[in-house]
Amino acid sequence: MIIGHKRQWNFLKSAIEGNHLPQAFLFEGEENLGKKKVAFEFIKTIFCENIEEAPCQNCQSCLLIEKNNHPDFIFIAPQKREIKIDQIRELQNKLSLRPTLSKTKAIVINDAHCLNIQAQNCFLKTLEEPKSQTIFILISSLPNILLGTIQSRCESLKFYPLAKEDIEQITASQEILHYSLGKPGKAISFLKNQNSFNDFQNSLKIAKEFLTKDLLSKFLFIKEFFPKDKEDSKNEESSLLLESMIWHLRKALWIRVEGDVNKNALLKTKKAIELTEEAKMLLQTTNVSPRLLLENLILNF
Repeated sequence: MIIGHKRQWNFLKSAIEGNHLPQAFLFEGEENLGKKKVAFEFIKTIFCENIEEAPCQNCQSCLLIEKNNHPDFIFIAPQKREIKIDQIRELQNKLSLRPTLSKTKAIVINDAHCLNIQAQNCFLKTLEEPKSQTIFILISSLPNILLGTIQSRCESLKFYPLAKEDIEQITASQEILHYSLGKPGKAISFLKNQNSFNDFQNSLKIAKEFLTKDLLSKFLFIKEFFPKDKEDSKNEESSLLLESMIWHLRKALWIRVEGDVNKNALLKTKKAIELTEEAKMLLQTTNVSPRLLLENLILNF
């Protein structure tokens, strides 16, 4: 079941019903919004054997896609922080074969911004010379990292945080509703793992204190956060800190939008969010030093 995103889902269904599917989609939006879930349900609808009730969730195609085991459905995700050219070459080999169970082949590339530059250039050739009866869905929280030539060949579909009423379909917990910030994936994660929820709450307290410090105090905080003998083991904590900083900055942005604050303040907060998201992406996809990353980030706020 898809939670929210009615406008996006109606657009996709109309494209199927009108038989005017583009060669490639780019699903854009923050992490944990349910973009991958929508992509899977969309592919199920295309492949479903029950035309009148697609996706029926019970036919062979729907069940195989749900398990990511359909021979005509290819799912690509980062391996060790990036999507490499070998994965795209393997994709090209698979696309050279005829479909097995369906008339179409479908490819979903999750976290497409993790395609390294070699993989992007290789994938661009696939988009420039597409095989017939093939549809691509690229999913990304940082689409601007993709080559402009890739973006221009995709139909962009943007996803946004959901209303409180939508998240209430997942949980009635007011705490989770508050901390998930309209992200169904985050709400589900908190429900499944109480420790994860507790860690996030604790990290929010640290991030709030960090963001309110002056520049010198921020540097002193970073020095204490990264003891010399443990700096290399701080990636996970650093990633959580950055995520918590993004949470506070987004909260501040919403308050400022509703409070009719001057445009410069809005732009400054928006820029801080973008910089922190890019820093988090770099931490997750490269071997950059977490300490240097945070120090560089606060200098650019």
